[in-house]
Amino acid sequence: MGAVQKRKNIANLVRAFEQSCPGWKLVLAGSLGHGGTEIVEQIRSSVRAGDIELLGYVTAARLEELYGQASIFAFPSLDEGFGIPVLEAMAHGIPVITSNRSALPEVAGDAALLVNPHDVADLAGALESLTRDEGLRTAFGQRGIQQASLFTWETAIARTWNVYNEAFS
Repeated sequence: MGAVQKRKNIANLVRAFEQSCPGWKLVLAGSLGHGGTEIVEQIRSSVRAGDIELLGYVTAARLEELYGQASIFAFPSLDEGFGIPVLEAMAHGIPVITSNRSALPEVAGDAALLVNPHDVADLAGALESLTRDEGLRTAFGQRGIQQASLFTWETAIARTWNVYNEAFS
């Protein structure tokens, strides 16, 4: 989910996916952003091109359908200010693989497999673990639901209010 652009690290995700078990599909949703054309070319020349779907922009209704069909959510972004797609996937009970960088470890907590986004082997290993182990997928899906429940609007408001109070006290 999100823009198909360099900072989302889709190039390494495609490389890792090429090493994954046959029978799985990689579905990418989002408009093309910076470097998107290069990513599309990489997908077209991939040895697994037939297993990769590039949907472009999707509506909220289609996004819900995709979450309902997903078995794994891989989001190895290089830079995120927060990571709402990770929380959305977790709230849907989808096991998550994400980067051990920027805000993503804080958002994911211990409810996701964290990987070095520059290390294709690390990302491929996480994909391999989840594709081969249904019990692990179930466990991370359940932990994700719990983790996502910690991020409510009420909590965000309270924390923001506390920061303002501390800053202006």
